[in-house]
Amino acid sequence: MLYLVVAKIKYLITFIISLGFTLMLVFGVEYNCEGREMFPTYYGSPFIFKQKSLGSSMEYYYSVFGLLLNVVVWGALITLIDFGVKKLIAQANSKVMLIGYKVLIGLLLLFCILNITITYIFIGHGFKENLNYWYWNFDKEASIWGMTCNGEWKFFIK
Repeated sequence: MLYLVVAKIKYLITFIISLGFTLMLVFGVEYNCEGREMFPTYYGSPFIFKQKSLGSSMEYYYSVFGLLLNVVVWGALITLIDFGVKKLIAQANSKVMLIGYKVLIGLLLLFCILNITITYIFIGHGFKENLNYWYWNFDKEASIWGMTCNGEWKFFIK
């Protein structure tokens, strides 16, 4: 019974850290569009999930589907890294490394919860088309307006 509780907590921790990494854009793509019109900046990690509001510099709109895809990608990556690190710690048979790893996970969890909270405070409003939903068709929208959008890979995007 205790094993099931610990396993579920492990998945919850992985989900929270994956969501935090997605939202803080540790490694992601920033799409800036050029053309005759004003166009929002889009962000992906690696899938597009966020766009900057043209009305406010502090408001962002999110794609639920893009966000879920990114959480799955980060979750898989974090699970693989966790598996590899635990194997290395088991081979080294070091309690100090195990404690250090757990402290690192605790700090990541705390930082990600803080990041999720801040993102929630600045989230856009509504679930109409193009606002916080999965209607986005980035390429189609750019071509309709005659825009050229280029993505650039970055670390820790603002």
